[in-house]
Amino acid sequence: MSNEANTVASNDDANSRVAYFAGGCFWGLEEYFKKVQGVITTRVGYANSSVVNPSYEQVCSGATGAAETVEVLYNPDFVSLRVLTLLFLDVIDPWSVNRQGNDVGAQYRSGLYLYGSDEQQQEQKDVFRTAIAQLEAREQLSGKECAVEVVPLQNFYAAEDYHQDYLDKNPQGYCHISVQAMLRVPQRQKYIERIWQLSNLSYAVTQNADTERPFANTYDRTFEPGIYVDIVSRKPLFVSSTKFDSGCGWPSFSKPINNDDLVEVADYSLFGRPRIEVRAKDSDIHLGHVFTDGPQDMGGLRYCMNSASLEFIPLEDLEEKGYGDLIELVLQGES
Repeated sequence: MSNEANTVASNDDANSRVAYFAGGCFWGLEEYFKKVQGVITTRVGYANSSVVNPSYEQVCSGATGAAETVEVLYNPDFVSLRVLTLLFLDVIDPWSVNRQGNDVGAQYRSGLYLYGSDEQQQEQKDVFRTAIAQLEAREQLSGKECAVEVVPLQNFYAAEDYHQDYLDKNPQGYCHISVQAMLRVPQRQKYIERIWQLSNLSYAVTQNADTERPFANTYDRTFEPGIYVDIVSRKPLFVSSTKFDSGCGWPSFSKPINNDDLVEVADYSLFGRPRIEVRAKDSDIHLGHVFTDGPQDMGGLRYCMNSASLEFIPLEDLEEKGYGDLIELVLQGES
């Protein structure tokens, strides 16, 4: 390891760890990681440079071979390297070569850099490769290959003071990571592991607002007593007594258990057909849409949901699954 004195962030906590992430312009990626619970400090700089202590201008010229990188010092008691890696792959475009957003060039390539002893580097590599394999498995039919390099960290030179905490000093500065993504970091961190364990269909529906096939989904014809919970957060959203056969091919409900658990957003994705998208407030997953063509005797609304966003918990399993407080609600609807 060359230039080790400039590689490790100063730290007195023996229980801390350091990791290095490159994912486009380091301004936004640093700001994103700073919002992760368990991150102690961050520092932006230039990784694997062929030039000692390069300047920003030199790196941007492409002459150094360096990648804009964020050094993350974290407490593994609060956040694991795997969670940091999942959050990183979640917020960048992992398929893009030498580019993130409007920033183009080898200095904006994506990388997960191995640091420390041979044993530490092997542990890091295992974490990185496992996450990337999961990512590629979701895209197996498209033939995409992850563009994130996993290589040893040869050196890391801290960037100029001007670039450290840049978005704190320049809130209106350009960033390829959206403000919405930054605001959702605590929420995303809480559920990222569950999100990555979703089936390909559930991931596509909940994360990319895809729609499952009508009449060929899990709960279209399910009318047994019980509740329907958010597949990610496990929060109860609908009760069986409000479910009805709308004939549309997807599970339909007249109302949620609690209106405050849902968020309604204007959706103009279909040309000439404005709709109201329904998302779960807690996990922010896409659930479906709400329409005003439901049964009038049930309130006139139709919450048209995707089965892939929900999990059905039968009445007889509510106590065992931790939903015993909803048994009476289910029974009231069945009486």
